[in-house]
Amino acid sequence: MAGRAVTITGGPFDAIPEGAFGVCLEAASEKAWLADIALPTPDFGLPDPAALRAAVAAALAQLEAEPERPLHVGCRAGIGRTGLFLACLARAAGVEGDPLDYVRRHYLPHAAETEAQQAMARGFTWP
Repeated sequence: MAGRAVTITGGPFDAIPEGAFGVCLEAASEKAWLADIALPTPDFGLPDPAALRAAVAAALAQLEAEPERPLHVGCRAGIGRTGLFLACLARAAGVEGDPLDYVRRHYLPHAAETEAQQAMARGFTWP
């Protein structure tokens, strides 16, 4: 974000902090109605690639517009789908190297649970 600090959290979407900009990956979340970006993705599954790109672009635009407002990404448990999205967001934000390794170092060591999620995260290109 052009050298500006931003706050990005992940976890269950139902744990979205008050006032956070939300990216919801779990359609059945009780708080899905709070989502600013809805990207319904099956548990252990993959999002539609075009919808993923659009959601990442919208999240980046939000971080640029309001860098002081936290961004929360969540699914049911905040592991697989959330880890995948965070890795794609990291790549789009300019993180060098393997974006999934970055997310595993800074978020959860086992983020992006399935091989397909891991492959999508590592294969994501931007723009």
